[in-house]
Order: sequence, then C-alpha cells, then structure tokens
Amino acid sequence: MIVFKERQKKLLFPVWASLFVLLLGLWAERLEAQVPAFPYPLSHFKLRNGLEVIVCEDSTLPVVSVVVTYSVGSVNDPENKGGLALMMQYLMFQGSQNVGPMQHLMYIQNAGGELNASTTFDKTFFYETVPSNQLSLVLWLESDRMNSLEVNEAKVARIKDLMLANEQERNLQEPYARYFFLMDQILFPDFSYGHSPLGTKESINSITVEDVLAFYRRYYVPNNAVICISGDIKAPKARELVARYFETIPGGNGVPSYPQADFSSVVSSRDQLIIDPLVSTPALQFGLRLDKPQPEEKPVLRLFEYLLINGKSSRLYKLLVSRERLALYLSGGLEDRRGFTSLKIFLLANNQIMIDRSKKLISEELNRFKLEMVSERELVKAKNKYRYDFWSQLTTTNLSRALTLSEFYLDRGQLLDPDNELAAVNKITSYSILTLARKYLQETKYCFVTILPR
Repeated sequence: MIVFKERQKKLLFPVWASLFVLLLGLWAERLEAQVPAFPYPLSHFKLRNGLEVIVCEDSTLPVVSVVVTYSVGSVNDPENKGGLALMMQYLMFQGSQNVGPMQHLMYIQNAGGELNASTTFDKTFFYETVPSNQLSLVLWLESDRMNSLEVNEAKVARIKDLMLANEQERNLQEPYARYFFLMDQILFPDFSYGHSPLGTKESINSITVEDVLAFYRRYYVPNNAVICISGDIKAPKARELVARYFETIPGGNGVPSYPQADFSSVVSSRDQLIIDPLVSTPALQFGLRLDKPQPEEKPVLRLFEYLLINGKSSRLYKLLVSRERLALYLSGGLEDRRGFTSLKIFLLANNQIMIDRSKKLISEELNRFKLEMVSERELVKAKNKYRYDFWSQLTTTNLSRALTLSEFYLDRGQLLDPDNELAAVNKITSYSILTLARKYLQETKYCFVTILPR
C-alpha cells in the first residue's frame, strides 16, 4: 500500500480527479455513439380472423417463449364490477373443452416449462417458456381456452373465494398496497381509469356467470389479441403452427374502444394524512398526472424518469436517500394509461418529520428541474442507463423480449424498431427536457398521501 503525505494528497488529488472526470466524459460519449444492431430477426403476420402474430428468431438455446396478450384490463371492468378482468385471468386456468381445471399448468410443467399470467390496466398476459419442441403443445392449449373456455357457477364461486382470500392476506402482508390504489383514485377520478384492479368485496361478489361470459366473448377473441413467439423457431414454421391452431377460431364482432375518461369530479384532497394501525413505518406517496402527452414527447418523459427517480444516481435518490438520509427506501417511475401518464414516487422514512421534509424537498427538486437545464454529462448518463435497460429487455431472455414486443405492438399498433426507438432518445437535448418539464411539472397538480402508524 502506498501512503501519501497530507501535502502530497492535496496536490495530487485535483490532478487525478480532473483526469478521472475527463476520461469518464470521453467514455460516456463513446458509449453514447455505440448503438448495437438488433441481432434477432423479427417478423409479423396477421391471420384472417384478425389475430396478430410476432415472431422473433433466436436459436441460442433450444427453448421458446410464447406470450398471448389480450387488449383488455381493469379499464374494461363494467361499473360496479371491479375485479372482473382479474377474475377472467384466473378463470382461464379453470378448464376448457379439452383441458380440465388446472391441467394447463400440469401440461406445461410436465413438459419442463414454466408459465404465468398477469393483468394490468389495459392488458392481460398469458405466457409460457418451454423446450422448443413443445411449441405445438403451448399453441394448442392457448387456442383451446381462447375458443372454448368453460365457465359455470362453481368455478366463478371458487375464484371469488380465492380473490377475497388473497385480498385479505395482501392487506395484512402488504398494508401499503391499498394506498397505491388510493393514489390512482386521486390522479384518475373516473371509475374506468382509477379503480382498483383487484376489486372490492362488494364488486367481486356482484359478478355473475353471465358477466363473465359476456366479458369473455367480447374481449377474448382473436382480433383483440397478439401472440409473440420468441426463441428457437423459424418464422415459416411458426406461421404454419399458429395458423393450424388459431385460424379456425372466429373473430369477435368488433372490439369496443377504450372508455373516454372524465376527470371532472374530485374524489379527495391532493394532500392527505392517513393513520393506519397496520403499517409499521411512516410512508409517503407522490403522484402527478400528465394529461395526454404527444407521441414525440414519450421518449423525453422516459428520460425524466431516469433523471429524477430511476436508479441510485437519479436526483431524488441521491437527495433523499444518499445525501439527506431522509428516506429508508425510495422507488417510483412513470405509468402509462392509454393516453395519460402519471409520475409516482413512494418512500419509507423513520418518522413524520422526515416525511414532511421529504415532501418539501420533492417539490423543490421538481421545481428546480423546470428552472435549470440538466448538464450534458447528466443527460448522457441517463441516456446510457436507458439504453442499457432497453437492450436488457430485448436480449436477456426470450420471455422478457416477447413481453416487450407484445406490449409495444398493442401500445403503438406497429412492430418495435429498436433502432428508431434509440434514435429518438439520442436526439433529446437538455433544452427539450427543460421545455417539457415546464409544461408538465405544475406544482398545483402535485399529490401527496402521508401514511403514519398509530
């Protein structure tokens, strides 16, 4: 170990620091210029019944992932029937014409595969990863429940009991979760856009078999779905298999458009204090609704997320966790809701004083963000992190790639072009960040929910 004398330290540190900063800047600029080409062939086709199919070829491993995405989610829950979209997800595993209850799971696991499903605001995903020689099995299973799901009183009652038990357990194990949905209601005071996707005890119990069947026939149809197959498969073979299992399924009678949002009503205050005996640590939620950003603004807003909240080098993380040590935990980001976007932040702190201080600093940092341009170095760092995450989603696993491609297609109505997406991010300047910050960061629209233990 080399030990410098104090005077030598004072003389040498600025030299080494300057050299390090210079090299870091050159390295960042070089990274920004390096944009790899997407290495996996992409293709797209459409069946006569309206089913959209995306194929991504990757022969690295003898596995394949299949994602079937329906363009339906909690936004489509009928009034006073909150939780129906999620109930439909569960019922899709309860048996169809040729497959018994939960046999779908057994078939995939016996083939050495994995599967899961999820329901979001506007999409429902069903996905499997299996050895590539089992692709036919997956497509048969998915086509069978798309075409001939069997629903009865007993199955609906079973899923109701499951959902209510899950909700009770969630309230005990994740007491903060209910306040995430409260923030949604504050930001989106409209049933379709702001209600909890989990539903309530009353709404779940009100759902009938007729409600389920109407929902299934309306939304679980080929012309409201996208299938993405990613892995060890060639496009012509994938087309042959998909057509074999899905082309005879009749399309729906026109899928309804998304409901129009009406945010004229005010559900509650924009700054709330809640005392909850189930929580053990004080928490703070922040929310801001951005009304209908333009398509060209979306990449800029994505960099907002990286600059402000995404990662340990983001401004709010450094301010609240690293520097001021106010927050024990901090997370957040952007969330899209069919034309609307929200910025959300959640943090845990030791006491109410730290929560109040955090509220003040969040507002000050957001206001500073619209007064001062970000430095070029900070912008380059955010772009590089975005680029890394973007490529990770598309290259880490077949499943993450298929999910990303499916979601993009349903959001944009076109196949993802990675080069175009990254080119749009590369064009963003500090001035474009500042311009959009001044447009959307309006302090009168900031929403806070403080949750304190009793």
